[in-house]
Amino acid sequence: MVRGKHRPNHVLRRRVQLGKLLAVEFNNQVRYGPFRGLKLPEQTRWGGGGDVGSMLLGLYEQELLQALQALPRTRSVLVDLGAANGYYGLGALVNHLFDYSYCYERSPASREILRVASQDNGLAQRVSIQGAAEPGFWHSISHPLSDCVVMVDIEGGEFDLLDEAFFAAFRQSIVFVELHDWFYADGAERLARLRERASRTFAITELTTSARDLSAFSELSRLSDDDRWILCSEGRGRRMTWWRLEPRNS
Repeated sequence: MVRGKHRPNHVLRRRVQLGKLLAVEFNNQVRYGPFRGLKLPEQTRWGGGGDVGSMLLGLYEQELLQALQALPRTRSVLVDLGAANGYYGLGALVNHLFDYSYCYERSPASREILRVASQDNGLAQRVSIQGAAEPGFWHSISHPLSDCVVMVDIEGGEFDLLDEAFFAAFRQSIVFVELHDWFYADGAERLARLRERASRTFAITELTTSARDLSAFSELSRLSDDDRWILCSEGRGRRMTWWRLEPRNS
């Protein structure tokens, strides 16, 4: 999950502070959105803890949340590549958007946080926690791949992992990819090659960060305008883009 390099430190500090205050008020549980009821881990391994407020409000990556919520319930398994602390891998299970999830995460520390969080949320029997997603990782998935929705957020690794074999294996799945082309000097070329590979079997729709409506949150009415907008910020260095890949034969 990409973070901007040029945000002022005092803004990040204020985001973290506001998020912690909201976490106390909400008992560290997501109160709004499709993941409501998810108890967030007290430890975090990304974003310096600055995403907690937007997660508790159900605003974090709202575009993806809405897309997941709108999916037909014919797909019951979430495959989360780059699962971090399990916001998606666990959140998607809380209200039965999905029945089961596979969480692939490179960091051992994050996997341990995810394991504890799965127990705290009573979800340990419905999630499989794996190491890094390497080529052929799908052979460790015991559910039919046609039942899967795949989320890919692997910090630029998508350009190598999402090869012909990946697209062939998941040709009947729905795939969401967070794009990190600006990580590379040849990012435009990498993106073009990825699009060419994906488009052989998938229709591609772009999602991008949209507006946030804070009027529904009575808990924020006491805050200043600056604090409300800082709280819902994701601290990114640029506007994010995701691809939604839909099988052409669906």
